[in-house]
Amino acid sequence: MRIYYIFKINKSVSNLYRKKEYVLYDILTGIYKMNKTDLVLGYKFFEQFAYFFNKNNVNEYIFNKYKDNITYIKNINRHIINDRFRNEFSNLIVYNSHIKIKTNLDISNFFKTLNEYEKNLFVCDFKNHDYFWLDNIIKALV
Repeated sequence: MRIYYIFKINKSVSNLYRKKEYVLYDILTGIYKMNKTDLVLGYKFFEQFAYFFNKNNVNEYIFNKYKDNITYIKNINRHIINDRFRNEFSNLIVYNSHIKIKTNLDISNFFKTLNEYEKNLFVCDFKNHDYFWLDNIIKALV
């Protein structure tokens, strides 16, 4: 299982780190591993380079994209794809600060949908030390 954290990076930071993804990944890793006692500092630091998601808009967009798909289930901020033909189980949860996708595949169906919804999305898999700009992966798949 892969666990991806997706962040909406502001345009100026995106332009600065577009070719230096490793620096942005190091910053996000530092926040991810931060002690709970430093949470306020981490929040202030996060605000400097990332935007918060509008949970209602994201949930509505994803729901409208998949509502007619029989492999899709929605429950509040949780979206699930359970596609036995493609052998995919993906669980997406929308938070204010990020989107979390837990999937059994390297590339979830949700990636394409999120790329259509928003640009400047940066994806991190902290456990496997993997990171990338979502639009770069989508371009490579096409």
